[in-house]
Amino acid sequence: MRQPVLADNHVPSFAISLTIVLGIGVGIDYACSLPPQCAAAASGVFMTMDIALTVVGLLLVALAVRDIWASVLHPDAEGVFAKGIRRGTWRLATASGARLPRWRRHLLALAGPVIIALTFIAWILLIILGLTLVVYPMRDEYVAVPDTGELTFLDTLYYVGGTVTVLGYGDIFPVSGTGQMLALVSSALGFTMFTGMASYLIEVVTGMTTRNRFALAIHDGVRGSSGAVMLADCLAEDGVGAARHRCQDWAGHLRSVDELVHRYPLVAFTYRSHRREYDPEPALRHAAEATVAALVAARSTPGLRGAASELASALTRLQTTIAENYLSSELARRLAVAAPDDRDGQSVARVGLLVAERAGDHSGERPEVDEHAATVVHRSRILLDGLKQWTRGDIDDHDWDV
Repeated sequence: MRQPVLADNHVPSFAISLTIVLGIGVGIDYACSLPPQCAAAASGVFMTMDIALTVVGLLLVALAVRDIWASVLHPDAEGVFAKGIRRGTWRLATASGARLPRWRRHLLALAGPVIIALTFIAWILLIILGLTLVVYPMRDEYVAVPDTGELTFLDTLYYVGGTVTVLGYGDIFPVSGTGQMLALVSSALGFTMFTGMASYLIEVVTGMTTRNRFALAIHDGVRGSSGAVMLADCLAEDGVGAARHRCQDWAGHLRSVDELVHRYPLVAFTYRSHRREYDPEPALRHAAEATVAALVAARSTPGLRGAASELASALTRLQTTIAENYLSSELARRLAVAAPDDRDGQSVARVGLLVAERAGDHSGERPEVDEHAATVVHRSRILLDGLKQWTRGDIDDHDWDV
């Protein structure tokens, strides 16, 4: 059973926080319009609120910067808001696709762009709202042209939005040294943020190309059959050298995808195409089948052992990375302590018979079960079941289970 993901609550929490902050701003504007005698009586309260607003604003900015830093710059982390938006959007897309099967692929194809857009919007709003709460208590240090009196909360929001986005219309500007320095910091923060987001998009596009090449390479390699059949035919028809090269080539693809999932979990498996051959799940299934076939064949073909082990290692690492980033911690734990059973051994035996038959051995003698191959079978079953639940879609079983 998948564990509940608390991070999904960040999406509604962010919307609620935004509403509260805007409500506070409107309330302060109303309080400032009270008669002088009432305002004087509440001056102490206003001062306390100004300090509170400044603290809250700085916290919002810090949260946004931390989220951007973790998602864009850190090699081993993902921001809290980014993760919450990714999980919430993906769950909505898969749930809607399950109810509307005809539109499922279209909905999943929209999930990736929506995740990116919502994440970027959340970062921008967090920084703008945070800086607005910092600037608003200093509204006496700003001047509007033409002079319309003391700045309102919406005036401050407008000014900060123009400063962070580096537009700066010039109709509101600071007259104090503190305000000018804050404007400089806000502009630098905004410019850095937008530059980072642009670089992130470029890297994401490159990463998606890597993942698509992986999926297409395996799709074209199996040619409608299975990974085990592909590897067995390659070994029988082209020899050990070709089979070894194929294993090393696929291992390279798996490592590239592992780095993509590890570095960009926001989109690595959630950015989908309308075309089925670009889906990563069938490619992972065929890669697992080929890995088991390679490990079985390597028992009688010493020249294939190194490449088979390399392919198995790359597959195992990618399976763990996928489970840690997209599935549950319980499933990741099951992968870590995988203990193959008799069913897994029987699957390995079936693959062994297939490899022997393709090589011309039709004796039907059951080969000895390879424990490493049985472990790969067990792990691959666990991961495939998890991906079926995660995508809420129809994913074919491994060839050894058909």
